[in-house]
Amino acid sequence: MNKKNRRGVFRAVTACALSAAMLIAGGCGKPGGPGGQHGPYGSQGGTIYVIGKQPLSFWDDVRKGAEDAGEEFGYDIVYRQGTSDNDYSSQEADIQDAIKKKAKAIVIAPNGKTELNSAFEEAEKAGIKIININSKADYDGVITFVRCSDKESGSLAARNAVKLLKAKDPELAGLKNIAIIPHTASTAEERVSGFVEAFTEQASDAIAPVNMTENNEAKAKENRDAKKNDFKKGIVKGAACSKREVAEAEAREILEANAGNISVMYGTNTNTTLGICDAVSALDLQDDVVVIGFNSDMDEINYINNHVLDGTIIQNPYMMGYVGVRYAKKIISGDSCAARVDTGAVFVTADNINEEFIQLMMFPDGRPDEKGEGGEG
Repeated sequence: MNKKNRRGVFRAVTACALSAAMLIAGGCGKPGGPGGQHGPYGSQGGTIYVIGKQPLSFWDDVRKGAEDAGEEFGYDIVYRQGTSDNDYSSQEADIQDAIKKKAKAIVIAPNGKTELNSAFEEAEKAGIKIININSKADYDGVITFVRCSDKESGSLAARNAVKLLKAKDPELAGLKNIAIIPHTASTAEERVSGFVEAFTEQASDAIAPVNMTENNEAKAKENRDAKKNDFKKGIVKGAACSKREVAEAEAREILEANAGNISVMYGTNTNTTLGICDAVSALDLQDDVVVIGFNSDMDEINYINNHVLDGTIIQNPYMMGYVGVRYAKKIISGDSCAARVDTGAVFVTADNINEEFIQLMMFPDGRPDEKGEGGEG
């Protein structure tokens, strides 16, 4: 399938999924206010800023979806991103640039709940429409929120973790501790709570009451001791990490402190997942620990193929970018839209990773290693 046809198929799938998502979208969004003149696509055009979180392949796919929508609906797309999932200062500068360049809308995955509110207020006063994707700011001026439900995704991860465990141990008689390493952005909270609730429900007869601990500098020794001694079939929560190497160090500490007593490790984004995989691989524990993660970076895919990463939650970043811009166009035109749209998630393992739709979700422009048709060379 060549690149043009691939994008056409993916946009068709996106349109169908969007129609389904709108049926379950929560509430009604704010009307966009006075809009532009209606052209071939119902818009007069202009510039839309799309601001991602950090430089990972997930955000490359968000950009691709946004650019495809911009081309389809007649808007210029300016894509920017932070340096990490807690870098809101770069995003603030990008919002200021959007104000200066008189953008019509900002589609943003904010790296903070409230840290960007002053910049959002300036943008709103300048007449710029604000759409959140992936993560939501605590700001009343956000018109619509396009995302994959973090809590449901965490629940999906847990249900599949239990399924993988039961495939080897139907009664979960050998279940040991479950370790979680969250990332630093607000999306981690619901991904953790969804996982914990679903796992303890699915494995209620095998797991002790939830008793989570956080590792931080002030209580490092206390928590190391707790990780060694206090958990029998419990849940150990590590420190929140923004970088892969930090997550690897945290995962190593948990694994070494709980030698032989970890059954599952769960990372809530790309960097925490890769850090866990790095540690599990380095300690040669891939046959002993079920690793569950988030997203589909090429390194994660390699870890799936090497049977270190047992499963990962695949969101639909292309759809987030595409729908974010599509909704921006509707709002600019004065139309109302749903306050929330859930773009859905899929659990991917070595068994289903090569299915056509999953490949399309992960590589909307073709795999990086493809040559010729569909690839980027």
